[in-house]
Amino acid sequence: MHKLVALLSLFVFHTAEAKDLSSLYSGTSSLTPQARVIKSTHFFVNTPTGLNPLGEGGGVDPHPLISTDKFDCTTYVETNLAIAFSKDQKELPAVLSKIRYKGDHADFFQRNHFMVSDWIPSNTKKNYVTEFTDKMTQDKSAYHTESKTLNKPIWFFHRVIDLLDQQKKTPAEIQKELSQVPITPVQEEKTKYLLASYFREHQEEMMAVLPEVSIVMFIRNIPSIPTLVNHMGFVLKKDGKLYLNHAPQAKPWKVQEVLLEDYFKDMDSHRAPIEGLLFLKVGSKS
Repeated sequence: MHKLVALLSLFVFHTAEAKDLSSLYSGTSSLTPQARVIKSTHFFVNTPTGLNPLGEGGGVDPHPLISTDKFDCTTYVETNLAIAFSKDQKELPAVLSKIRYKGDHADFFQRNHFMVSDWIPSNTKKNYVTEFTDKMTQDKSAYHTESKTLNKPIWFFHRVIDLLDQQKKTPAEIQKELSQVPITPVQEEKTKYLLASYFREHQEEMMAVLPEVSIVMFIRNIPSIPTLVNHMGFVLKKDGKLYLNHAPQAKPWKVQEVLLEDYFKDMDSHRAPIEGLLFLKVGSKS
């Protein structure tokens, strides 16, 4: 484990040199993880965004283990959480790996790829987050339960082939990695979410329940995507309004802080508007 931390520390200083993170740790030892998240989410506004900026530094996904030069929506949330729960920049890589993977080491097949079936259970168990969607209101009409059939082996097969094709690997090399795909039963990914329409119609009531910062996951009905959650970010309360800090995969291709309602309105014009929301609290120090 000590060797892993040392190795990961090399990655953080090599890949994060575009941003000096020391200010995020200066004078924050007494702050709660929630307060530290608020500080870091603002720090990263205007950072470039792009698809899949992190990987395992080799193997199936050779993207770096850690980088603050570019984010997608998931790595933006994960990096901010890791900063909130790490004592200093040297500890950041190890904490980030604990958030991104089921175990404590970087393994593509153990990464929390799926929000409902992997990410939320794993990080709830490790006390990094607590889901509180069902605490938003006692009105049962505000909720809907949705499920999708999730065939993880098939997803892994396609993803591994895509990533290795990009690296121009030989068929033999691809076949070797495919042999490592975990063979698990087809499962149902199921969750109860808060209807986006209800949230918008009762936004003052919702704001009263929300903490100063929370993680939000957005659910849209996109048949081509095998998961329920397809975007995430942070909701912050500021000046009596709700803001969304997130790393969108769209123009202007940078981390943004926007009014949450403005984001809803923008998504209303899409063929698959936002149907539901999951809310998670940032954990507390153990």
